[in-house]
Amino acid sequence: MINPTREYFIKFEIPSEINLIHVLDALTTEILKEMDFNEENAEQVILAIIEAGTNAIRHANKSNPGKMVNFQFHLDEDKLTIVVTDEGEGFDTNNPPEPFAPENFLKTSGRGIYVIKQCMDEVIFNKSGSEVRMVKYNYNKNFHAESPSRAFSPTIQDNPCLF
Repeated sequence: MINPTREYFIKFEIPSEINLIHVLDALTTEILKEMDFNEENAEQVILAIIEAGTNAIRHANKSNPGKMVNFQFHLDEDKLTIVVTDEGEGFDTNNPPEPFAPENFLKTSGRGIYVIKQCMDEVIFNKSGSEVRMVKYNYNKNFHAESPSRAFSPTIQDNPCLF
């Protein structure tokens, strides 16, 4: 187990090849185990980071193996912060596709940002859309400070990350 009174930073970089996502999955799984995240929250983080990594590889970097995707993990006492940065042109972060609009129902993509936002406690994109900062609080821990809570009681319908 990691020392809970110490902060850790882990940096990881991969070329834009989708077949390397399993390495990201394995690394994230081990980090979550070390931080003692419960199974539900760990699954949410893994889903969010795989989605963010897949978006960076496929949409931003256009699966160009010459372009890299960078992942930074900041392990703190009560939370995990993950920053994903790509070398793409970015996107308009103020107008992501509406995943539940009738014209998008049958599309096989366009729900990634929605899924990420539902799975993580905080999600912030930089202005250009080439970097996303995601935070997940470790509700499995009993710390001196109260962990933030959502303003509603999520259901499966509200939050696809709750299984």
